Amino acid sequence: MAFIKLNDLEIEVEDGTNIVEAARQHGIEVPHYCYHPGLSRPANCRMCLIDLYLRSSEMPERQLATGCTTTVRSSPPERKIDGKYDVIVRTDSPRVIKAREDILEFLLVHHPLDCPVCDQAGECDLQDFSYRHGHDKSRYVEVKNVPPKKDLGPDVLLYTTRCIVCTRCIRFCDEVSGSGELGLINRGSHDEIDIPRNHAGTPIQLLDNKLAGNVVDICPVGALISKDFLFKSRPWFLKKESSICSGCSVGCNITVEYKEDGLYRIKPRFHEDINQHWMCDDGRLGYHYVNSDDRLQLPQKRVEDELVTTQWADALSLITEKLTEVEPDDVVVIGSAQATNEDNFVLQQFAHDVLKTTQLGLFGQLPGEEHKFPQFTIEADKNPNTAGARTILGSANGNVVLEGETLWEKVAGAKVVYLVSGVPERALNETEKEALGKVDFLIVQDILPSAVTELADVVLPGTTFAEKDGTFTNSTGWVQRIRKTIDPPGEAQADWLITQQIAKQFGGEFEYNFAGEIAIAIAEHVEGYGDATHQKIGDAGVKLA
Repeated sequence: MAFIKLNDLEIEVEDGTNIVEAARQHGIEVPHYCYHPGLSRPANCRMCLIDLYLRSSEMPERQLATGCTTTVRSSPPERKIDGKYDVIVRTDSPRVIKAREDILEFLLVHHPLDCPVCDQAGECDLQDFSYRHGHDKSRYVEVKNVPPKKDLGPDVLLYTTRCIVCTRCIRFCDEVSGSGELGLINRGSHDEIDIPRNHAGTPIQLLDNKLAGNVVDICPVGALISKDFLFKSRPWFLKKESSICSGCSVGCNITVEYKEDGLYRIKPRFHEDINQHWMCDDGRLGYHYVNSDDRLQLPQKRVEDELVTTQWADALSLITEKLTEVEPDDVVVIGSAQATNEDNFVLQQFAHDVLKTTQLGLFGQLPGEEHKFPQFTIEADKNPNTAGARTILGSANGNVVLEGETLWEKVAGAKVVYLVSGVPERALNETEKEALGKVDFLIVQDILPSAVTELADVVLPGTTFAEKDGTFTNSTGWVQRIRKTIDPPGEAQADWLITQQIAKQFGGEFEYNFAGEIAIAIAEHVEGYGDATHQKIGDAGVKLA
């Protein structure tokens, strides 16, 4: 540990910590643009300049140092300043303050005064730092450079006039995605970010890798813009909640930004062991089904060859009647790799304790491709909770979870199947379709009309990850929380609550009032989940032993 004096604070920090991070840990802002903790440090913006004392507390070093590249380490006693400090730093000395003001004035020389129409207004580092650290006017009276707007790829625009050439986006494409699409053209004050083009100016390589949206997140100004979010909302109108991406088994930590009428944006949230600072565009842009006008809102039952809307009481009575008529061996209950641990726990309880069946299966999104990048992996399993569902459905009562051909063979011979889906846009192959078509009575819990609901006799409207509380277990054993952000459409309900209502029709003693109670039951009954209560999980998650 290094012992340093930071302004008037005496603090200890880990060896190798840079001054920007050391200051941030103790509530002191060292403004910066080019520095990002997940990227290399070129120190080209010069905003993080600091006064550094290495030999004497009376005399700073001759030149100001960059806080992003200045790291601290413990020193031998004979080299400590005043006999106790490894380094003394001032982030608020007169010459530091003057240097920041000058750098900001320089950065704003060609920057347009378009904050009222800029999507970044309200979350812009240039805007914020100008207010906190800059001059109140510019001395530059010449004509500003006005470089063109650029369409960089499927989801990213570049408003070049706003760019301060911090090069974060270039370094991301070189170091994290490894795709290297972005670079600098021209020189001096005419520097521009661009993609490779031929002599006619036609792009020969677009910014279209599956991590491309991260360059928008890390842009400290309003230069790189998401086409998906452009002009949708001012950031300060959005509410925010911590959650987990449901796009694959990585379990990326995310921030869901929303209003009462739906989701507006998903951004990555830092987790050192899972996704660091990043997420893929499949997860980032895959939320639109939540806002779909086609969402299931009311129960449906089959009348002759059509599904017609019905009431919850009617649907539950019909389900109870059909389940009462069959033997346990004629029932298959199928949980979902898209559902939470809490949903699947109540489902297996219902199957085991009420229906007395051990035939539990697992349904989920079809596998996709795995994509590996230098610092990130998109996994082939496109479900957020395959690991959790297998454990919860199986080990809770010693059941063997049916999957693949074994599952569909059981389904084909069953009289009643209760299938929880929640999988958006999930096609059925011929084996699956044929097996489900043989079932006498098919109950489907889902979020959208699908190939599965087309075959159902009763359809129950469930909820997405954005409309309920609960936990997912990712592929490496991290149990993490999702949180309700918006109300489900119509009369759709959380999946565990639907199952609990069916159980009560049979006299089952199910009295869960919220998802946190179910998590406590999981901690008590499922091996390895003893620390996986909502209180202990928090925002960081819990790693299973």
